[in-house]
This record gives sequence, C-alpha cells and structure tokens, in this order.
Amino acid sequence: MATSPDRKKWKTMAAEERIAAVNTLLVLHPRFRDAVNLLKRCHEDSRRSAEPVCGALLGASGVGKTTVIDHYRRSFPVEETETATLQRVLKVTLQPNAKPKGIAADILFALRDPAWSSGTVQTLTNRAVHLLEHCGVELIILDEFHHLFDSERSRVMTQAAQWLKVLIVNTRIPVVVSGMPEATYVLNAEHTERRFKDRLTFRCFNWRTQPGRREFCGMLKKLDDTIPLAKVSGLAAPDLAGRIYLACRGIPDYLMTLIRGAVREAIERGAEAVEISDLARVYESRLTHQRILSEQDNPFIGSLDRDSLNRVQPADGVRVATTGLTPRAAHRRKCELQAADVL
Repeated sequence: MATSPDRKKWKTMAAEERIAAVNTLLVLHPRFRDAVNLLKRCHEDSRRSAEPVCGALLGASGVGKTTVIDHYRRSFPVEETETATLQRVLKVTLQPNAKPKGIAADILFALRDPAWSSGTVQTLTNRAVHLLEHCGVELIILDEFHHLFDSERSRVMTQAAQWLKVLIVNTRIPVVVSGMPEATYVLNAEHTERRFKDRLTFRCFNWRTQPGRREFCGMLKKLDDTIPLAKVSGLAAPDLAGRIYLACRGIPDYLMTLIRGAVREAIERGAEAVEISDLARVYESRLTHQRILSEQDNPFIGSLDRDSLNRVQPADGVRVATTGLTPRAAHRRKCELQAADVL
C-alpha cells in the first residue's frame, strides 16, 4: 500500500503515542451523529419549551450508546466553583432492580454527595432536587434504563417510573434515558409514554442489505483513513471487509476492539499497515470467546465463505426487547403479557 503525504507524520511519532491515539479513536459516522443530535435536541429545545423535552437512546450492548453519551458530555466539562461543582450534563448509571430510593441515591452519587445513600426515599429525593438545581444541571442522562424493567417477571417497576415522572415535573430538567431494547416496555408504560417522545434505536451494522454493506464499508474506509499508520491498510476491500464483518457481527464495540488491537499489533512489529495476520491474532485472543462468535472459525484464516457471510445476521437481529430469549420465545412471552404487567 502506498504512503500518502498526510500519513507520513505517523512515522515520526513514538509507538506509545500512536497506540494512545488509536485507543481514543472515534469515528463520527452518520448514526453516531443522529444519536448526538438527539441529546442536543433534548438539551437545547427544553430551554424554549413549556415542558422538558425528554428522549430515549436504545440498543443492544456494544452498539455505542455509552460512547455517544460520553462524547456529548465532554463538551460540557465539570466546573469547580467556590460554592458548587457545576455539572450541566449529568450522567447517572442506574443499578439493577431500580426503585425510587435507589434512583435518588444514584443521582446523588453522580452529583458527588458524600451522604448519597443516607436517608429515607423522601429525604434523598428532596436532596436530589436541591442539588440538581445547585449544581446547574441542564440535562440528566439515565444510563442502564432497562433496569426499570423486571425481565424475570416481565413487569415494569411502576413506582420507579412514577417517581421519575414526578422528578421531571418538579425539576423541569429534561431526561434522556439509555438502555437495552427491553427498556421499551418502560417507555410505553402509562407514566412515561407521553414524556419520552424523541426516541432512537441504535442498531448493529447490517451486511445483508446493499445499503447496510455500503454503510459498513464506509465505516471501514473512515477507520482506515484515521488510524495512526503511514500506509493505507485496505480495510474496506471486499474480501477483508467481509471477514471483518464476520469477526464483529456488526457490533461497533467488537469492530473497534478488532481494529485497535490490529493497529497495535502492526505498530509493535514495526509495520505501517494492518495485515490479515494482525486481525487473526486479535480475533483469537480477544473475540473468539464472545458468545455470539464462539461457534465460528477464525474468519481471518483460510478462504472466505461468501455464502455464510451473505446469510449472517447482525448481532441484534436475533435480539428482541426481552433479555436472553429466542425470537419465538420472546414472541410467546410478549403475547402472554397482561395490561396489569406494564401499567
């Protein structure tokens, strides 16, 4: 592969700096921008609206929800003043089996309250409302929102959903929730449906459609243009792109694990382009044990089975909004739900 003038700078950079660069590599592809724009809409439109504009960012594990949230938050760094720690965008990670007291404690923990777990639910709630205003919070992001859905009993944590609704009304602060697809049950419940109108489902890359292949190969091209190597690696070449797709099943987290690891392999052996052997080693050491990949051979060894590639579904293609169920079992459980289970 030829060396372009723009890439020659990488040769003069120390290996440690190049590895650090690839570990923080972020490609703002279209679906990533859509998710960032959802956060921006809720944040900014609430200033001009009669009531907070709330939204939801949903998707399977590894599709990039947390990466989007952290990217947006970096534009609003924490500010220390003499009287308060200002956090304009507050990220709160909800714990399993979320209940009102637990959510209030999670908010206080994110606000750095030293006594975040001490008190009754009313005491914690009152303190959370006060600190949200005192710390200048303009947007609350609730991560792991699916913890408000009890997947074992197929029930929404109704009290927690009611508590959240009251918090939004009392503070007038917009909330964006982020979580697995089963969070849809919570969003469609009586107490939350009207509040969370702006929703986006983050999906895995899809090889089975022509637009999906173009999108995935476009992502590989952007990665190839950005990685800290002096030569182009040809990641988007048809054969290699197909192998990479099999190795990640369209999951952005697996894709980035693969590319970051392969770039490190190339740098450590003194090369200026990723080779298929680098990808094979990273797949074997870091991805082959993943559940969705464990039954397939290393896609970077031997010839590419194009028939299998064209049949393979994205990782979230076999998921539905119920944890750990096959599509048939999930459909059966969904049919069995009663109105009282979700209201």
